[in-house]
Amino acid sequence: MLFVTSHYLVFFIIVFLLFWNVPRKFRFSVLFLSSLYFYGTWSIPFIFHLILVVAINYYGMELWKIYKKKWILIFLLSIDILNIAIFKYFYLFWDFLGILFKNQNWLESNLRESLSIYGLEIFLPLGISFYTFQIMSYSYDVYSGRYKGKHSFKEVLLFILFFPQLIAGPIMRSENLLPQIQNIESKNIPNFKTLQEGFWYILIGVFKKLLIADTLSNVVSPIFYQPVETLSSFEIWIYVFANLMMLYCDFSAYSDIAKGCGYFLGFEIPINFKAPFFMHSVSDFWRRWHLTFSMWIRDYIYIPLGGSKVPELRNYFNLIITFFLGGLWHGASYNFIIWGVFVGVILSFEAFIFKRGYQEWPQHIFKRILRIIITWYFMLISSLFFFVRDISRAIQLLKKMIFFDFQFTVFANLEIIFYSFVFVMFFNFIEQYPEKLKRFKKYEFVLQMLVFFLIVFSLIEFSTEAKDFFYFQF
Repeated sequence: MLFVTSHYLVFFIIVFLLFWNVPRKFRFSVLFLSSLYFYGTWSIPFIFHLILVVAINYYGMELWKIYKKKWILIFLLSIDILNIAIFKYFYLFWDFLGILFKNQNWLESNLRESLSIYGLEIFLPLGISFYTFQIMSYSYDVYSGRYKGKHSFKEVLLFILFFPQLIAGPIMRSENLLPQIQNIESKNIPNFKTLQEGFWYILIGVFKKLLIADTLSNVVSPIFYQPVETLSSFEIWIYVFANLMMLYCDFSAYSDIAKGCGYFLGFEIPINFKAPFFMHSVSDFWRRWHLTFSMWIRDYIYIPLGGSKVPELRNYFNLIITFFLGGLWHGASYNFIIWGVFVGVILSFEAFIFKRGYQEWPQHIFKRILRIIITWYFMLISSLFFFVRDISRAIQLLKKMIFFDFQFTVFANLEIIFYSFVFVMFFNFIEQYPEKLKRFKKYEFVLQMLVFFLIVFSLIEFSTEAKDFFYFQF
């Protein structure tokens, strides 16, 4: 069930009305059953799989509370890693061995075909990366004493199943969501101001998804399919940048709608983006992009490895390992591994020069412009490997990006990319400077209605089939 469909709209209205009108003691049941239904529209068998994963972690940690043995945590985390490894990395593992030992039967395409003949093909459970991160953090937070709340199994299960953020985040921490679930009966219906803010998030999310991301996804397709020799360097740079805009609008749209729906149900969901296109460096980008993911890998991978409180060379190693695993989390594909290592190397280089007195955001305007150009140069080169999964093709495109041919081709969809850029920068501006919107507060209702009717008109005039959110594949 996509957020941007009539099916979800009807579903959410029913949930909203039931949630606030049933006796308080039934609110939990309404939210729990609606979350089960939401995930069940994608796959009923994987509901039982998800419940089993949560049950193992919950009762495992209840056992740890009694015996306080470290091996219990290690066992639970191993189960979680094994679970995601089987469903997400099975084919990548055998493909790697097939290349290493030159066994054609182990290559991913051949192995998938062989297993499908016997009905044994492995499918990826929707949202497995997100809910695995969430349940692992719960177990680790309880073990470390970071979170000391006591909860029933059904509360922890709803913590994972909570439908507004179940499929693609934001990745919620125990201290963020579990207390809100525990206090579900004491919640009062949100006031008009809160509902209005939630409506803004939903409107902006729908606008980003349907009118920008889905439009751009068609425009950028040449970078994946058109022969490399027919693309100029200028086109490749523009297409990679357009892909990054598409990803921002698509993913931040999901986060915005999730946050808006949370407001309507009386839940606070953290922001996930903070003007990433206003970055000062690649390091700064990761302080602005997919914040809940960035903080997760910082707290549960980078810091346990020693973080920056280790010898300098080891710190760079920690950064590379952290983003290698971050790349692997994004997908079972070699291009994501290359992307993760590439980003880790860039961050290590930035840490190296910043440690030696180079300012991340210089005072002089010329140095600032130079800093932005250099940052975007490496940002777009690394992003190429995120979007293009065919490694040989990515390398061909990379050569054209680096060795610029100065053929400034004017292509048909440049105006769509330009208008998308204007909107993307506007959204980044309001993320960076939300206080600038206060002067329009008295016109808020009128503006909301204008945006609403603009969306409706655009969908009628330029209607296209809604596409899955990009991060659903993770």
